Amino acid sequence: MTKARPSRLVARLVTPLAFFVVGALLTGFFTVFFAKFLGHYVGSVVAVPVGVGLAVCLTLWFTQLLKQPPFMLSGTSPLVAGFFAGLGVHVSRIWL
Repeated sequence: MTKARPSRLVARLVTPLAFFVVGALLTGFFTVFFAKFLGHYVGSVVAVPVGVGLAVCLTLWFTQLLKQPPFMLSGTSPLVAGFFAGLGVHVSRIWL
């Protein structure tokens, strides 16, 4: 019976966690950037959901380029994920 070496075990645990943290930070940065940029041209009611949609779309696209897509979104198109993320933000802003 062989045991996994500690370095491989750490690498298997740290790599997904690092991608999660970097993806979350990248999505947050893109969201703020696009929402502020679009806020100059359209109202915040439109700018924030579109900013979130673009941020999710770009982040998922980058992770698919690196061959490390999120587990639940591995077969999803970045455009579809971005559209539904923006739609979810828009609906939540209306209801709240």
